[in-house]
Amino acid sequence: MESLDTADRFWNSIANAKREIEEKHQKVIERACGMRAPIQPNNQVLLDTTLRWLARLPKDVRPMVLAGRYPRIANNIADIWRRVARCEEYLDTLVVDLRGTRKGFPPDVAQELNNLRGFYAELHPDNRSGWDRVGAAS
Repeated sequence: MESLDTADRFWNSIANAKREIEEKHQKVIERACGMRAPIQPNNQVLLDTTLRWLARLPKDVRPMVLAGRYPRIANNIADIWRRVARCEEYLDTLVVDLRGTRKGFPPDVAQELNNLRGFYAELHPDNRSGWDRVGAAS
């Protein structure tokens, strides 16, 4: 009977941990384009959805170093990937320091982010502002 009790505690703890990770991840996403959320220990784990997103990307644009060093950021990108305007804005905030206080990413991570941003722009070429389209028509 003791082994069933141990198994129940094991599965309950996994379910609780998963629920906690998902709740904290949702809070990070809600703040993704606003203030930076404090780094939580659970944000240091790549989510299954992020792993699937990485696998669907072409090999030459997969941000594997980013995912390894900054899983929180990879999770954020994967979560908002299908929301074009929001994802472009988020990628831009990672590539360009708008606050002037960041020290920046290591060169290999910065290169991956630039490659990913370029790939995303190619995926969504019509997501330019009206001003951009007017300038291109001239």
